[in-house]
Amino acid sequence: MKQVKAFGPQDLRVVDAEQPLAGTGEVVVEVKACGICGSDKWFWHVQEPSDYVAGHEAAGIVVSIGEGVQHLRPGDRVAVNNVRGCGECPACRQGQFVRCAHGITHMGFGFSEMIAVPERNCLVLDDAISYEAGSLIFDNWGTPYSALQRTGMGEGDCVVVTGCGPIGLAAITLAKLRGTRVAAVDPVQTRLDAAIRQGADLALLPEGAPNSLLEWIGPEGADYVLECSGKPSSYELAFSVLGMAGTLVVIGEGAQVEISSSELIHKHLTLSASLYSTMQDGADVQNLMLQGSIDPMAFVTHTFQLKELPSTFGQVIECSDGLLKAVVVR
Repeated sequence: MKQVKAFGPQDLRVVDAEQPLAGTGEVVVEVKACGICGSDKWFWHVQEPSDYVAGHEAAGIVVSIGEGVQHLRPGDRVAVNNVRGCGECPACRQGQFVRCAHGITHMGFGFSEMIAVPERNCLVLDDAISYEAGSLIFDNWGTPYSALQRTGMGEGDCVVVTGCGPIGLAAITLAKLRGTRVAAVDPVQTRLDAAIRQGADLALLPEGAPNSLLEWIGPEGADYVLECSGKPSSYELAFSVLGMAGTLVVIGEGAQVEISSSELIHKHLTLSASLYSTMQDGADVQNLMLQGSIDPMAFVTHTFQLKELPSTFGQVIECSDGLLKAVVVR
């Protein structure tokens, strides 16, 4: 089979690789679509050849099954939950692999023609859901969906979303479904334009955002800030606009921040952190797609063939040519 491997900085190549075999409880999936996530950027910056292959937003068709597989059969269309847990702890038995008591691993290898994954990590796709949409279920939409499920967000709440990449744009739509008012903050104008299309009531550049937000929200402050950027400056903004008993929902990865306890206790704030999504979250997101409540492809601006990745991945990194979200398709 073909897959894309990294051999050094900005050096991706399509190579031949052995087709994976299904182990006990596993299925081999022919990848039909794989979203490119912001966390895949490491693939462009490796300093030496890597045997690990990026790509974790995969959907495709089951082509073979291993011993012990109980439900899936060749020909089944599936979306893959990328997070592997132990499979035995209470959380894993409930399909909450991301909360595994014994730690998680990310399976990756979506930039390949085939992948071997546990049957338990596969969500059967409805015939009405395309592979491209299916590839976005667990991460792009499931990640903010899972984060919002852990809150009491509802009708009339005022929400600020910091960071309007694909996760933030999905978060805006999901927050609006709950009947909220939403303001979006991002340094890139094309993303702010997309935020408005996704339903944001206000879209602001970071410069001067705190004052503008408080003027729009009112003196009571925001009920929620959904931090999707992974940037330290977004935490400063969050603490400046959250109102009494507000909630900071941490979704973006990578920020190194120092938080004063006074910032939390004087406003009686709640800090809620969430990583990725569960199998139930994925099923719920698929249902929202089927109901027409969300358009999973609304901000997918580019699609690439696997063979094109070496020449186009830089465009994804730079978000050039109006790129918001890209999916690798076959």
